[in-house]
Amino acid sequence: MLKQFLKDEQGQTTVEYLLIIAVVVVVISVLGKQMQQRIGQLTNQIFDQIGGTVNGIMKGAAR
Repeated sequence: MLKQFLKDEQGQTTVEYLLIIAVVVVVISVLGKQMQQRIGQLTNQIFDQIGGTVNGIMKGAAR
């Protein structure tokens, strides 16, 4: 009976595709908020380091 059921399956149906899409949307919405905060923090760190390096170069050039 199980073998016959597996043979009768012909691929995903519309409902299965919608369930997959729903899971992907939920994962992106949950992780998206965390990623947005982390990307903002990372960007600030990068620009702070670049600004510090530029200031150091400018102080060295002013001597």
